[in-house]
Amino acid sequence: MNFVFKQKNYILLITGIILIASGLILMIGGGSEDPNKFSYEIFNFRRLTLAPILIVLGFIIEIFAIMYVSKD
Repeated sequence: MNFVFKQKNYILLITGIILIASGLILMIGGGSEDPNKFSYEIFNFRRLTLAPILIVLGFIIEIFAIMYVSKD
């Protein structure tokens, strides 16, 4: 059976998907229990810095995995 990509491409694709999903999961939460009270938890390092970096890295890995051609 002939696949479109090689095994390394699929490993990179799965790694990129895991990074994107983990970045989205890290953005979850931070809301206030009381809708009339503002919560400053939405402005922490995890949501503003770490999660977007993981998502961007995941997309970069996805693009690299699609464009990568093995020398075999």
